[in-house]
Amino acid sequence: MGQTLDNKGDGDMATWLNDYKAYKEALSHEFEGGAVAIGKVLQYQELLYRIDVLETCQMLCKTAPVTMDMKSLVAHYQLVDAYVQSLSKERRIGIPPDEKLKASRQTSAAALESTVADCRKRFSSFRAENEQMYKRSISTLLNTVLPVWLQLRNTYTPITK
Repeated sequence: MGQTLDNKGDGDMATWLNDYKAYKEALSHEFEGGAVAIGKVLQYQELLYRIDVLETCQMLCKTAPVTMDMKSLVAHYQLVDAYVQSLSKERRIGIPPDEKLKASRQTSAAALESTVADCRKRFSSFRAENEQMYKRSISTLLNTVLPVWLQLRNTYTPITK
């Protein structure tokens, strides 16, 4: 199996998004001819899903309030928290697993759940020390969760060139 697009070492949200969009464009040309192998269809569907998740995370970072008003921060954080929680539970479809892959999925799922729980714990007593702190903290949270989420996604549908 080839190297996954998001497993190059020092990726970030913007890099993954650009790589996925470029690969989506390349794959979309294959679909113009009609019949495409089911593996490519599954990979394309996964690309669309990952692009959506990354764009949503970017939007959540961009719309993070720049304030110390806890009411505004709590409202935004509830959106972020609900979204991150859903990432750890949804789209558990992919290649049929053997015992090794089942174990890898379980390990990756546990790592994601642990990462999300740690982030939730850190935010349970969050207090902004300045107006920029929440925005930076949300960006850090999402950039902490996303690599672990991608590890889990790669156990279901790896995106390889």
